[in-house]
Amino acid sequence: MKSCAVFGHRDGSYAQCKDAIKLAMSELVQSEGVTQFFCGGGGNFDNICARTAFELKSDFPQIKIILVLSYHPANDFELPKIYDESVYLLERKVPPLYAIVETNKAMVERADFVLSGVNSSLGGAYEAIMYAKRKNKVIIDVCGSRILWTKILSPPQ
Repeated sequence: MKSCAVFGHRDGSYAQCKDAIKLAMSELVQSEGVTQFFCGGGGNFDNICARTAFELKSDFPQIKIILVLSYHPANDFELPKIYDESVYLLERKVPPLYAIVETNKAMVERADFVLSGVNSSLGGAYEAIMYAKRKNKVIIDVCGSRILWTKILSPPQ
């Protein structure tokens, strides 16, 4: 199974990127055989990507939307309905301060593709994209920011 991790800023505005996100996700499913989308669920980009993947499930029922948890869930954790499952990727205990950074790295390691909504060189999403670049992952920039990507499958028009 091929997978795609998504990274973008927590507070960014991504409404203008929705069509590009949908196009990129559709192409990944149809042309590259992606069946899993890893979303952190912690920000605007993650949420718009999860909702877009959910919409695509009507055409591509094989898609799984996976909520990636940076912290062990509480006993009363209830998976939001938009996700098919959740996963905790860290294999070792890390201080809470580093949990998101380490989770982002683990997402990159497991993903075949990375969907980027990063448009600033600040923050954890940017660091995740730079880590993906160092790992020679295929990075698809869906918001047209062009921050030194390794490869771009479907650049926005």
